[in-house]
Amino acid sequence: MVINTNVEAQRTANNLMASQKSLAQSLARLSSGSKVVNPADDAAGLAVSSRLESQMRRIDGVLNNLAGSTSYVNTQDSYLKNIGDAISRMNELAVLAQDPTKNSGDLKLYEKEMDQLQEFLVNTSTKKFNGIELFGENSELKILIDEDGSTLTIPKIDLADTASKLNTVISTTAIDLEGVDAAKNAAQNLQTAFDKIQEYRAGIGAVQTRLNYINTQIGEIKQNLSAAKSRITDVDMAAETTEYAKKQILVQSGTQMLREANNLPQTALELLR
Repeated sequence: MVINTNVEAQRTANNLMASQKSLAQSLARLSSGSKVVNPADDAAGLAVSSRLESQMRRIDGVLNNLAGSTSYVNTQDSYLKNIGDAISRMNELAVLAQDPTKNSGDLKLYEKEMDQLQEFLVNTSTKKFNGIELFGENSELKILIDEDGSTLTIPKIDLADTASKLNTVISTTAIDLEGVDAAKNAAQNLQTAFDKIQEYRAGIGAVQTRLNYINTQIGEIKQNLSAAKSRITDVDMAAETTEYAKKQILVQSGTQMLREANNLPQTALELLR
């Protein structure tokens, strides 16, 4: 029996200190909702979760880019639909002008409407999306479709195409409807231009379909990555609450036992009585 060194008290104090540390760690996990509060909690898990987080951030960037690209092609299609409708009406006017019973006054009325529709086409063909050409030499875009750098090309839409007669239809020069032959030639050019517009719209539709699939796929990848990260870093509240209660009891009992251990040397005083 000794007085100067209370080994039992030291051992109990060490146990109490470990219990208090575990209690503090459990409290930090419960308050933060994370199993990895400090790198020392799970160094490997922290590294893996950081990589997953970085990948998800890149995916978020891709999703934002895809949203912008989807809006771009949707805007293209909206304008092309109106252009197609206008050309269809112009073609109708050209067919009406081939009626030999129409007098010159009737034809001039058709040409007035034709002029207005052409002006509409001229204005529409110069439209931009956020400063980017919708129709022209610079309308071909390469867009990012995944976090690895893969790209998708949005094809160029050239409303100045000579082969399709679009440059003839979309111009400031009025289409001549005076005379059956002139009206017939105009109708042929308009039909060729209309077919080209529908070809462009079909191409846009294909791009829209692919973008929809890409959006769905990337969204699912992000969901799976999030679940993987959650398994590494997110605390199980039910299990951790049970651990917290257990560690509270250990701290309380350890405190009581340390008080008892500190009283042990006093028994040596009984020998002096």
